[in-house]
Amino acid sequence: MHSQQTPEAIEKHLAGTALTALIVATVLHGMIHGYSIFLSPLNEQMRRFFAADTITAITAMKTTYLVVYAMGNLFFGALTNRLSARHTLAAGMVVNGLAVAAFSRVQPDGIAHMHLLWTLAALGGSVYHPIANVLITRLYPNRKGMVLGVTGMGAAVGFAFAPLLTSFLSGVLQLTWQPIALSFGSAGVLVGVLAWFFVPKIARSHGGHEATAVETPQPTLGGSATPPVSIVVLSVVIGVACLREMTMWSVLDISDFFLTAVLTDSTRTGLFLFLLYLPGIFVKPVVGVLSDRIGRRRLTSSTMLLYGVATAAVAVAGPAGLAPLYLLMGLGQAATVPLIEAIVADSTTEQNRGMVFGAFVTIITGCGALGPLLSGIALDALGGTVQAFRLWMVVLGALPILGGFILGALRFPARVD
Repeated sequence: MHSQQTPEAIEKHLAGTALTALIVATVLHGMIHGYSIFLSPLNEQMRRFFAADTITAITAMKTTYLVVYAMGNLFFGALTNRLSARHTLAAGMVVNGLAVAAFSRVQPDGIAHMHLLWTLAALGGSVYHPIANVLITRLYPNRKGMVLGVTGMGAAVGFAFAPLLTSFLSGVLQLTWQPIALSFGSAGVLVGVLAWFFVPKIARSHGGHEATAVETPQPTLGGSATPPVSIVVLSVVIGVACLREMTMWSVLDISDFFLTAVLTDSTRTGLFLFLLYLPGIFVKPVVGVLSDRIGRRRLTSSTMLLYGVATAAVAVAGPAGLAPLYLLMGLGQAATVPLIEAIVADSTTEQNRGMVFGAFVTIITGCGALGPLLSGIALDALGGTVQAFRLWMVVLGALPILGGFILGALRFPARVD
């Protein structure tokens, strides 16, 4: 007979299980967001491949992706307590990877097929936030800022290194966008399969109550749980996040066109997008931990203002000033992500958190989806000149600046504020 495990052994096992879940969620987060950006350095190449006359024809693909991604988050958020995190996260990653790999089979007259494949990719990726965020905040109930910062670090790695790898594959190895898509898609399928083996088995809810098979005790910072945020305040915070998302996705998708016009060297776009997302690797876990200790409002307001000012400053920067500004943009934008997500997590109970996160991501991603579309339309209308891009950067920078001032005027519960 096997001797009964000691409390210390059980606690060690539970802690290891929680850590495994956190690591897997971080890797999946990186892959999913890497898919949303890896082709952005090749937008101009894709426009020529499809013989498209407008910038909008290419940026509209990202809008399709984001709209479907947004709706998928709401759907899976509603089902969070009824789905296996292990099966859902693994299957979503496999579907995402297969759709991206299928980009390699699209013909020059098949731009409509790209929209269909982006739709499938978005459905696969949309399982992540409601499922994974509920999983990790449940395992670390009093360290929500910290664990969301860690998984956010994974997203930053995906955002930063995916375009850099694309630039290497296209610039050094001379691969075009379709073989690159096949490579990225195949890697995602492999990660999805591996995730199935490593995501821990955790019981789903029954009758609306969580049957927690894994629960890791965590020390409570400040000695008590964070008081809930009111619905009105939460709605305003979500609105502020929408402003950030519109700017973020717009800058992401117009940068290749903008930098090609300013620098006359489209091969450098991957480097600039790398700089844009590099700070998130370091800043997300740091601000997450800080917010657990000192509150979230001031940090979020300050970083929104930094993001907006840096974005607007691109309008007056010369070629030499673009790299440091992209770094500052990335620093400000990345810091807001775990901060706002932690506020959302504070606003609800564990039982309802999946639905709330699903609605949150649906709303902000839906707003973000408007960014590339409106940016493409505006830039085409303004002639697509360097001056048009500079003017639009001022408009985009004004959005997070407005959000920063709004957050600064809000009043949260003491632990959040």
